Amino acid sequence: MLFATSLLALTLVATAWMMHNHHLHTVKMVEQHPEWDPKKRNFLLAQVHRRKKVTFTIMAIAAAVLLSPIIPLNLFFVAYWGVICLLVLWIVLLATIDMFATKNYILSLRDQRIASRRALEEEVKRMREEVATTEPPAKE
Repeated sequence: MLFATSLLALTLVATAWMMHNHHLHTVKMVEQHPEWDPKKRNFLLAQVHRRKKVTFTIMAIAAAVLLSPIIPLNLFFVAYWGVICLLVLWIVLLATIDMFATKNYILSLRDQRIASRRALEEEVKRMREEVATTEPPAKE
């Protein structure tokens, strides 16, 4: 039992460590590119902030799982694992919030792209009309 809980805790710590390194990489990329759109920069930094909460929660779950063999088998044991389940639900809630935030960001990018495409199409149409009105009539 101790081996299994230790292995699970080690896996959770490794996952949290990899996530933390990814967060640091994202922050470094945002700092290295000040020319990026402020909306993109703010989205990425907010995403890192949300995902750091998940990372810290995973570390808390790893610590709780590692300490679980020393918890006595009574009502406290049930409450202890209930708290661990609440932490897992917290991760699911944060993942859902992150999913919707990402969806909204992508939809706003799509809307911007559609608007710029429409503006470009209008400009092309206007230029074609200008050319058509300035061309001399065709000789027969």
